[in-house]
Amino acid sequence: MVRTLKTRKPSTGKSVSSGSRKRRPLGREVWLDTARRALIEEGTAGVEINKLAKRLGSSRGGFYWFFKDRAQLLRELLDYWVRTSTVLFERILQTPGRNGMEEYLALTNLWIDEQEYDPKWDGAVRDWARTSEAVRKVVEAVDQKRIAVLEQIFHDIGYTGKEAHIRARVTYYHQVGYYAMGVQESQKERRALIPYYRKVLTGREG
Repeated sequence: MVRTLKTRKPSTGKSVSSGSRKRRPLGREVWLDTARRALIEEGTAGVEINKLAKRLGSSRGGFYWFFKDRAQLLRELLDYWVRTSTVLFERILQTPGRNGMEEYLALTNLWIDEQEYDPKWDGAVRDWARTSEAVRKVVEAVDQKRIAVLEQIFHDIGYTGKEAHIRARVTYYHQVGYYAMGVQESQKERRALIPYYRKVLTGREG
């Protein structure tokens, strides 16, 4: 009887076992976005290294690829909020050809659509600010930038000086209060009220 010998493939020197493969570390933005969701759902208590690693199915080691410690993560998380929230308001003034009322309606749509602007994200950072003076100062600075955008919108509508500034503040405080009070209205209901709010807040029919 002649035995058939099976030929072996030459070894590459690498194990083919999936268990021995090293997982590539998750990206920095993935960790930041997971921290953002944790802050929204659990507050700062949820932004812990072990909890975030568990959410991602990763290890603590994966975290340290990108962050020195939790304090650095919290600093970058706050910077992340500043970058991603302020620009949404400033962009309204950068679209050419709009008049003041069109800018005002663009801002209204930003708030009502809740696609780019996330009120839960904003609310979570404001809750955080109640326990941290440093965060409170950052939130205050962002609020002032947003109010400045609104003030420019009211200038473009035709108001000047203190009247433009106060209308900007009333409009902004109204919207922040809407979320803080947890008012529950559908988009359809909110859009139906736009003409009434517009008349009260801008002093213009349309």
